[in-house]
Amino acid sequence: MGRKFTALAALSATLGALSGCGHPATDVECAEIFRSSAEIELRSQGITDPAVIAQRVADARAAKGDELLADCVGKRITDSAMACVKQAKTAEELDECLQ
Repeated sequence: MGRKFTALAALSATLGALSGCGHPATDVECAEIFRSSAEIELRSQGITDPAVIAQRVADARAAKGDELLADCVGKRITDSAMACVKQAKTAEELDECLQ
């Protein structure tokens, strides 16, 4: 993968932000946050081929994703934060969604 996946670190760092009101994050929601974070990171590196992105996201998930998802599931998240995650195009936007 070249350089380490900073999306993994970003996801890990934002897990603490998933507190307060809302509902416990589900497996599906945490997987969506992971996927979005990884895709944003890859696009920031100039990788735009959907097949390459899908493969790299799958590789990252196989390497560390289950561990990060386990840390995410059950953390508090709002529906509006998840809607924001789905629309985020940059790491900064994603961070804003999860704060």
